[in-house]
Amino acid sequence: MTTTQMKFTVDADIASTFKARCAVGGVSMASEIKRFMKNCRPAADTKTSTSTRPLRRKAVAGIIGSLNAIMAEEEAYRDNIPAVFTQRYDDADHACSQLSDAIACLEEAF
Repeated sequence: MTTTQMKFTVDADIASTFKARCAVGGVSMASEIKRFMKNCRPAADTKTSTSTRPLRRKAVAGIIGSLNAIMAEEEAYRDNIPAVFTQRYDDADHACSQLSDAIACLEEAF
């Protein structure tokens, strides 16, 4: 098995939201990133293809779908927070806003 290290630069709020959602889901961040990136690699039968653009678009669409699912869960969490927990509500609302911004950036690039 080959190990590859990758470095990502993301907004600190997005990174912390991603880390928290992985912890809640019981999955490692590395496995989630690996799952996202899996679609970026060309399949064995597409080695003769001269363009990986369709594969990249498919990968981005998958990431957008995953982020939408995470955002829906975060919105449901936010909507069920009792009124006395204003800081938790504000944090969840901020996470939703950050996820929405990330999705908009990906859709713009897509």
